[in-house]
Amino acid sequence: MNHFNKPINRLNTSSLKWDSIKIRTEKENVLPFWVADSDYMTAKPIMEALTSRIKNGAFGYTYVDQEYLEIVKNWVWRRYQYRIEKDWIVTTPGIVPALFFAINALTTPEAKIIIQSPVYNPFYSVIINNNRKILENKLLPIDNTYQMDFINLEALLKEGAEMMILCSPHNPVGRVWTEAEILKVVKLCKQYNCLLVSDEIHCDLVFKEYPFTSIGKYFHLYDKMIICTAPSKTFNIAGLMTSNIIIKDLTLREKFKRELSIRSIGDPNLFGIEACKAAYTKCDDWLEAQVKHIQKNAMLVNQYFKKHIPEAKIAKLEGTYLMWIDMRFMHLTSEALVKKLIDYGIFVNPGAMYGADYDGFIRLNIACPQQQLQKGLEIIGKFVAEYK
Repeated sequence: MNHFNKPINRLNTSSLKWDSIKIRTEKENVLPFWVADSDYMTAKPIMEALTSRIKNGAFGYTYVDQEYLEIVKNWVWRRYQYRIEKDWIVTTPGIVPALFFAINALTTPEAKIIIQSPVYNPFYSVIINNNRKILENKLLPIDNTYQMDFINLEALLKEGAEMMILCSPHNPVGRVWTEAEILKVVKLCKQYNCLLVSDEIHCDLVFKEYPFTSIGKYFHLYDKMIICTAPSKTFNIAGLMTSNIIIKDLTLREKFKRELSIRSIGDPNLFGIEACKAAYTKCDDWLEAQVKHIQKNAMLVNQYFKKHIPEAKIAKLEGTYLMWIDMRFMHLTSEALVKKLIDYGIFVNPGAMYGADYDGFIRLNIACPQQQLQKGLEIIGKFVAEYK
């Protein structure tokens, strides 16, 4: 059996995705297709590395060593062809906290910050919780995909935006921005002296036809950029709370590190460090197999909807394992859609949480065995057929 099609029982493991369902929905036996982690075991070398570390038996304070930094440095060069230095890497317990700290440390209290909606919902909260102003550069829906509105983006930059948070690859619409698009964003941010922060947490999960370009490829053009990376989505180790924030500019980096120090944010836990080392040195084949599995799952979703729910519009998936589905033909709000689907036995994310204009959309996590996905699709199909 394909490793990624092997069922894994995540119940009673304190899984947010599975075990909190009963609390959130007050119902039993609801299949989760919401929060972005995957429903298959991580790569064997990662489990072996963690097992080996456990056998040592002592789990005291740890630190990020030179080997770790060298491994991260080599990973971004080997996979994405941009060079960094080890001292550019700052570890944090997650990308969302890093975004919060970056906003607080690197922008003024009156700052305007650009995001591209519909977008990962914590982008809104980290800005709001820092009392900064959100500027929405809304993506343009074209056929079954989305494009950047560069005319509006430049207008917002002219307003004096201090920071732009780029989601690359984009969650939830599944775009992998082209090299030309990334270069244009970088040049515009440089032109208007705007700090560009790129959340690249899904960059490993892209299909072969859509190569990923990091903003790091253009550090030679513009220093005022920050890249947020992590092995968490790629290798299903989000619970180990380890992210790598890449900051070339020394002044920005020292301000960011001071913010972490003020907040008493320390190094990752030792298991996160060990897992990342193994992931970035021994798991390329596993990663490639996972990407193929996700692509097959995306095909399954598209085929099912085309046959059974042709009224829905699915954004073309180029990367991530999150599918963006326009269900507005049902004439229901996202909240109503989610509630009714819960009654049928499936939990998905409401589209409105990613932007006010996307009521009636849902986000579907397809990082699971095909049998589980097929069951989820059949539940959606049954709901739509009976509701209509």
